[in-house]
Amino acid sequence: MKQTPAQIAAILETAADEAEKRYGAIDAPWGDWRRLKRGNVDLPANGGPGALGAFRVFNFAPANAAKRNAFMGDTFVCLVEFGNPTRARAITSYGNSSQEGSPHATDQLPLVAKKKMRTVLLTRKDVEANLESRDVF
Repeated sequence: MKQTPAQIAAILETAADEAEKRYGAIDAPWGDWRRLKRGNVDLPANGGPGALGAFRVFNFAPANAAKRNAFMGDTFVCLVEFGNPTRARAITSYGNSSQEGSPHATDQLPLVAKKKMRTVLLTRKDVEANLESRDVF
């Protein structure tokens, strides 16, 4: 059904009123109402549902809330450049540990919020230079 310009204007006005009511403005930044929240960390999110073709896939809930938290999405993303030398960047969005109190439960969320990835340590020398601890058995 073709809509008239007046009908389209009315639909847009209704949508703008709803956005102002729910988010405070019709141009509210995505990260103001889509959040990456885990523990004490609360950062602006980016990305969206995979069905929309988003590169950073996140689903947010609750659906009708003014602020929605990411509850699932990209867990691990890795980009590899096969060259000489081989280079790689990766991100573990929801952290590298599910252990209570681990400093690695949220340490990569700031990178996710900034749309960045960490360098992958590919050589023994690089891994040993970045050890957090070492247990010898």
